[in-house]
Amino acid sequence: MYGYTLHFPAPIEVYLTMHRAIMETVSEEGEVEGLLLHYAYPSDQGFDLVEVWESKEQLEAFNRDVFPRAMARSGLPPGGPMPDPVEFTPAVVMTPRAFSSDAA
Repeated sequence: MYGYTLHFPAPIEVYLTMHRAIMETVSEEGEVEGLLLHYAYPSDQGFDLVEVWESKEQLEAFNRDVFPRAMARSGLPPGGPMPDPVEFTPAVVMTPRAFSSDAA
């Protein structure tokens, strides 16, 4: 397994726009292979994103094949460089069901 955290200096609304575009792209083109866990939350600095994948190669395939199309769909302006990921190796991942919060 492969996990990482990204810290974005942008409002949570930017994440929500990106997420909506990714979900629309995936619903039209098929499932994302290898994603085990995804969550995001607002922080004092913007928002943080955490993901766990079956492998780093599956994340790289998503970033190559799906993410650029979703970003084009989002209407967000191209940004600067992506933040450096804080990588980790998950010991256990348990995801009984998906949940979306109205908190953001």
